[in-house]
Amino acid sequence: MAFLLDFKENFKKFYNRYNTYIVPAAKFVVALISFIMINASIGYMDKLKNPVFAILLSVVCAFLPSGFTLVILSVFMLLHLYAISAEFALLALCVVLLMYLLYFRFTPKSAYILIITAMLCWIKIPFVIPVAIGLCSSVLAVIPVSFGVIIYYIIRTASDYEAAISNQSLTESMQQISYLVESLLKNRQMLVMVIAAVVTIVVVYIIRRQKIDHSWRIAIVAGSIVEFLVLIVGQIAFKSDFSIVLMIIGVVLGALVSYICNVIFFPLDYKRTEYVQYEDDEYYYYVKAVPKLNVASEDVRVKHINAKKTKKTSDIRDVRRQDSRHGSQAASVEEEDDILYYDNDDK
Repeated sequence: MAFLLDFKENFKKFYNRYNTYIVPAAKFVVALISFIMINASIGYMDKLKNPVFAILLSVVCAFLPSGFTLVILSVFMLLHLYAISAEFALLALCVVLLMYLLYFRFTPKSAYILIITAMLCWIKIPFVIPVAIGLCSSVLAVIPVSFGVIIYYIIRTASDYEAAISNQSLTESMQQISYLVESLLKNRQMLVMVIAAVVTIVVVYIIRRQKIDHSWRIAIVAGSIVEFLVLIVGQIAFKSDFSIVLMIIGVVLGALVSYICNVIFFPLDYKRTEYVQYEDDEYYYYVKAVPKLNVASEDVRVKHINAKKTKKTSDIRDVRRQDSRHGSQAASVEEEDDILYYDNDDK
């Protein structure tokens, strides 16, 4: 824990000094990974699949707010889907518009939660994020997390849909739309993942808001157990095809990430809890004060001393010592002379 607290303080200093460069660089990296993910999954439009185009769009996203980044990524995805089928792009557009209505109304500053959720789904570990989101965000974060999962499964459905069209098993527009709707609504993995994420975030948020000691740690343990149980029940009830190994790894990594968030964002020393009581003209106040855990960084300064200057200084000191010795001897001789002088006068 001391290492994490020390890292937190050093990162704060580094971020406060270079935040002008860190924020655009982080936005650029997230946007570039997102464009690469979309191109790798549904890169059906050759012009957009060019990596130079993805880099240029990532540079633009680096200097725009998160909401505009989400809009650009959505348009990029819809264009690729339109290259497959206009019906598929239309259905995806309806989902995206519904997402925008809920997103811009309730969580306008959480676009990167949606993007990171879709990215974690792409690398097969979406179970990492719900507990950490419940700790660090509000309960309304269920909206971007749920739509992040849905957007990923829309992208994933594109390959199956393209194969069905190429085999001419879907010829009419209504057949294509009904196939897409059934593929999304009857996707058991998506339903289980959305339910598990929503339930976990709500449980973690409720527990960590309680006025009890170690509420964040209790929320981490409870949220991880609830998430695992919901996934297991969903695996049995809906017969979803989750990998048990990846599920366990994801839940453990989620608990580890959540513990790091606890140390960084909510480090409290409950051993030094104080209870304060005071009053004013209208109320009595009973306050529970829990101090934060802080690591004081030592400011060590090394002063380089020139050897020549040191030698000269030591020589000067020796000369001064010799002078002081001679001065003290002379003073003692004078005192003796004074004593003899007075003695002679007495005689």
